[in-house]
Amino acid sequence: MRAETLVAFAQQLIKTESLSGREGEVARLVQQQMHALGYDEVLIDAYGSVIGVIRGQGEKTILFDAHMDTVPVPNPDEWHFPPFGAESVSDRIYGRGSADMKGALAAMVMAAGALAREKHRLAGNIVVTATTWEEFFEGYTLGKALDLLKTRSLYPSAVVIGEATHLAIARGQRGRGEVLLKTYGKPAHASQPQLGIHAVEKILPLLQHILSLHPPQDPFLGEGILVLTDIISSPYPGASV
Repeated sequence: MRAETLVAFAQQLIKTESLSGREGEVARLVQQQMHALGYDEVLIDAYGSVIGVIRGQGEKTILFDAHMDTVPVPNPDEWHFPPFGAESVSDRIYGRGSADMKGALAAMVMAAGALAREKHRLAGNIVVTATTWEEFFEGYTLGKALDLLKTRSLYPSAVVIGEATHLAIARGQRGRGEVLLKTYGKPAHASQPQLGIHAVEKILPLLQHILSLHPPQDPFLGEGILVLTDIISSPYPGASV
């Protein structure tokens, strides 16, 4: 596999916009590339994820996973490089999704494809998944891809996820829980707040208590974290904004 071919494929993916739920064109490019590289099977599951399979001689399977979707570009004029230009400068490719994670997706697809020609020497199977909706649902669609692989006797013994880690090997995952808290108020004019109930002020003591908690620690995974990610008022904007 020539480096120029890999770079060109990564640039092609970056140039193709693929917001969550709109990954279809990138999926087509990945599917096309897998077929060209000689993957034994290329599947599209019910969630739009692409699953490429290279069958070796053994029963075990290793899975390489990367997601196809990216977050939006709210202020493209503020970028030093066009977000969908995929410009290569000083051995770096700049663009939306280059690190998260179309660069890894391209590398996984191409590296596994290079082994397709030597599959008779492989002690097991290689699966590459290009999944959808990761930016919204985290690993939900990967889980669905795993369910499908299980029905085909390809459930992996090990999984490599190509998220950026500054080239460090990151083992394991702390997991994630999301808690939604709601408080209800009563609207009133800001000049007479005593006539209303301030929903944000009601929730502040609860937030302060939660943030004072000490999450558990794990000797391998490290310390848990608590992060406030959103405060949403409804209706927004209010009449006075």
